[in-house]
Amino acid sequence: MERIYNQQDLLWIVGGFNLTGTIVNAFLSTAKFIYSLGQSLGSSIRRIGNNNICQL
Repeated sequence: MERIYNQQDLLWIVGGFNLTGTIVNAFLSTAKFIYSLGQSLGSSIRRIGNNNICQL
């Protein structure tokens, strides 16, 4: 492994980002959860607005 002694060269070293299946799956799972949460909340608001609520 070659050592870098120049300060200017050290500024150009950047790391990579690897998009793996696990990360993609986590984002998709989060998006699905937010979508289903919004769907449930919207359904609840619609039922309350139409006065279509089950009495306990």
